Amino acid sequence: MIRNVTRIILAIVSTIFLAWFIAPSFWGIWHIGCIIGILMCLGVLFRTAFHNIYLRLKIALLRNKITTILFRIAQLAGALVIVYCVAVSSFMVYAMVPWNNNEPKTAIVLGAQVSSSGPTVILWQRIDAAEKFLNEHPDAVAIVTGGQGDNEPISEAQSMYENMVKDGIDPERIIREDQAKNTDENIRFSLKIIEDKKLSKDAAIVSDSYHQLRAALITRKNDKDVRITPVNTANNTLVAIAAYPSYFVREWLAIPIEIFK
Repeated sequence: MIRNVTRIILAIVSTIFLAWFIAPSFWGIWHIGCIIGILMCLGVLFRTAFHNIYLRLKIALLRNKITTILFRIAQLAGALVIVYCVAVSSFMVYAMVPWNNNEPKTAIVLGAQVSSSGPTVILWQRIDAAEKFLNEHPDAVAIVTGGQGDNEPISEAQSMYENMVKDGIDPERIIREDQAKNTDENIRFSLKIIEDKKLSKDAAIVSDSYHQLRAALITRKNDKDVRITPVNTANNTLVAIAAYPSYFVREWLAIPIEIFK
């Protein structure tokens, strides 16, 4: 009875998340995080909603020595994947929380896509979070970082700068870094600006919450003296809510790459 109820609950949850991982495609968002999330949900659905088919397949595989070994390897691999995802997710959640009592004086605002009509929803949220941070910390400055991609009309740094100035932020408090092409360069180039301009190493990373662990790892790798405080975006728009799980899952791949590269 308990097992049946558990399977029903898991089937319902995986169906909801399956729709959630598909949803970003309606806004033109499609990446490896969406694909992995969809495959994981389909796997759980097969194991739960189609339990009888799974059992028949299992029995058939266990009749042969080679397929039995392959089945056990697949089971072990699945268990290890689950343990890995839970562990990495725990560290990601931990990194979202400002545990220290530092008062950041320098904000590093990570860029995101700029469309022909202006900042995308993700970039707007980072702009809003940066403006809120600067308004709450009148002595702080911000480094807006992000270069210009082939499909972007202006650099991400310039887009952030223009919109923050338009919203009343003193341009003297905004430093543009417009060469970075990825998160690693965002952080490294911003740290060089901090060093060159002798800015405070009590820094805030302004980005989406799922981004904070990787940003902290990159920062730690490049300058162990910098003290990081996360400043998370609100993620309160429909597009951001729809895309959040897929970006979260994408970090499961990006984090080990960052650690071992």
